[in-house]
Amino acid sequence: MNVTDKVTVIVPVYNVSSFLSKCIESICEQEYPFLEIILVDDGSTDESGKICDSYAEKDARIKVIHKQNQGVSSARNTGLDVATGRWICFVDGDDYIMPEYVSYMLALGVAYDADIALTTHMFGSFDNKQMDADDVRIWTGEDAVEAILCYKVPIGCYCKMFKREVLKTTRFIPEVFIGEGFNFNVAAFQKSNRILAGKLKTYFYRRDNPTSAMTKFSIKKCECGLKALDIIKENLQIHTDRVQTAWEFADWRTHSDFYDAMVLAKVKNEYPEFYRKCLNVTKQRALVALKVPTTKSNKIRAILMRVCPAIIPFMLKIREKRHNVNITHR
Repeated sequence: MNVTDKVTVIVPVYNVSSFLSKCIESICEQEYPFLEIILVDDGSTDESGKICDSYAEKDARIKVIHKQNQGVSSARNTGLDVATGRWICFVDGDDYIMPEYVSYMLALGVAYDADIALTTHMFGSFDNKQMDADDVRIWTGEDAVEAILCYKVPIGCYCKMFKREVLKTTRFIPEVFIGEGFNFNVAAFQKSNRILAGKLKTYFYRRDNPTSAMTKFSIKKCECGLKALDIIKENLQIHTDRVQTAWEFADWRTHSDFYDAMVLAKVKNEYPEFYRKCLNVTKQRALVALKVPTTKSNKIRAILMRVCPAIIPFMLKIREKRHNVNITHR
């Protein structure tokens, strides 16, 4: 690939000292060398800030910004404000990437003159098998919005590469700390004419970080997640039937995730009203999953919720024991 476009990699960092070195090294060791690496230390109280500085001394491509703690959305926005690359991607400080992460998505974006390149799959703590073959799709903005609302694309901002010009007026919402990437992606997709979607896994999403925003049940996180979804609906610029139905599915899936989280955390009696709301939405609106292009597992779950919702907690407990998985990871 004969390309010399600078790619900016933005890493929000907050108290991830146990995982940060692996993250930074995986970025520095990319096959594609023309990088600008921006590490935004969001007021860490552990050794994360010092680790960032130590790597900046070794690699001139690394820029470190230390700021007061204002949350992950603010940290990413700080990186966006100073980014100079033609392309921009995000890596969380407790995750890491394959050596071909940047070159793979850049090749997709450049070859097809896309505004955004992404991959629909990633590695996880119990999902370490690579795809058998790649399958590249060319999407319109509407195609991509439908896909992410139907959870056919990771809803976080990782696994994606954006042209910087697409993000000129797109920023993360500071007060949203759960679902912030979901909002950001939908906003960016709506501003894009062509999006390239591949399937190969090049990103390792860590599910076992106890300081992650997605670990352990929190009613505040749930409320923030629902707020994020409402903001997406308010800001939808594509008003087609399939996008509206896809949003309804995302609303169902979000309530379903929170129902699962409450069951596994055994906190339904602590938040009875919220539990009943999630249960009712998950059961009563389940058939929307049969109307959208989502996964078989979502469709099966929807049918079970309509026919025999009592079986879901039993299935969740089996899955938790088998994979030691926190169901709120998305």
